[in-house]
Amino acid sequence: MMAAVGKYILSVITAAILCGVVQTIAGKKGTTGSILTLMAGIVMILTVLSPWAKIRLADFSLELGDISAQSDNMIASGEKAALDAYRAIIKERTEAYILNKADSFGAELQVSVSLKEGAQPIPEAVTISGNISPYAKRVLSDMIQKDLGIGLEEQIWTE
Repeated sequence: MMAAVGKYILSVITAAILCGVVQTIAGKKGTTGSILTLMAGIVMILTVLSPWAKIRLADFSLELGDISAQSDNMIASGEKAALDAYRAIIKERTEAYILNKADSFGAELQVSVSLKEGAQPIPEAVTISGNISPYAKRVLSDMIQKDLGIGLEEQIWTE
């Protein structure tokens, strides 16, 4: 890459020197001088723009395709990370809600909530362990069903 840049700079410098020599010899007066000045300008423009003529659109589109694929992967990775964080927050807050309600009955419990898979992480089951009175267990179980939508069959109580 650096060799190509060096070659390009050398060709521009060489063309500039050549054009300067031609203009000096031809002078600025008369039709011939004007034509040679115009030709020298055209040679300089072609020399400066020559690398652009070597670019193939197929190569450029392949690079754009690679960039597009990489950006799609980055977006998917970011979306997955955001969903994982969202799932963790839902799980943590649901468990905290149940523990807070249990604490109001004086029960010390361990709670583990599982979430449904998919774009909307919704609590689907809960495992609860610890000591709790039968009355508090019934009230808490009803609250979990009514407030969180976790049915009785999805509530696993262990001691």
